[in-house]
Amino acid sequence: MGTVRQRKAAKNTNKNTRRIADRHRKRVTIHGNSIIKANWNKKLTLRQNYEKLGLLTSLNGQTGGKEKHLPDAKMAENEETEPKELKELTDEDIEEIKKTLGPGEGLIQRDDDGNIIRIIYGEEKTHDEILDAEVPVVEAKTDVVRALEAQAANAFHREKFASEFELDWIQKLINKHGEDYKAMFWDKELNVYQQTAAQLKKKCEKYIKK
Repeated sequence: MGTVRQRKAAKNTNKNTRRIADRHRKRVTIHGNSIIKANWNKKLTLRQNYEKLGLLTSLNGQTGGKEKHLPDAKMAENEETEPKELKELTDEDIEEIKKTLGPGEGLIQRDDDGNIIRIIYGEEKTHDEILDAEVPVVEAKTDVVRALEAQAANAFHREKFASEFELDWIQKLINKHGEDYKAMFWDKELNVYQQTAAQLKKKCEKYIKK
């Protein structure tokens, strides 16, 4: 039969004790970089740790909600300051603005009465333009990022050497098309691996320098 305490325990099926709940907590174990492992705080979530270290959890942006303990300083500053008047844009200014806008983005210029004067649309970039675009240098904001950059700079880099077959293939492309990399791209006979014009340009320039 059992005692009264045993019968009550049998009826109570909810045994979500602290010890059992701790088993289901997702624990992050750092197996890779020693710098990140040394600065990791196990009491914080993965996103909180990455923000503290100055890293990004996703290169494609964040999804879902994000907790805020304090008001955003930039948002408060924008609310206090009055909007600046738009200056007259030259053709060079418009071209520079187009470079900063992505596909599907636009900038609306209005007059003092709110009437639309001009709409500047972002132009869609080709694959070659994306590869050839210079990546802006971003200054490290935390000591952890600076330590990671120093570690990457001092890491051993294995130099890749082109095979004789690849060198002969590049020479045939140059002999046939010169510096016309788009023609190299469309050459189905030589460009059997369907490499882009930017990739072919990079290989040819490296071959010419040697």
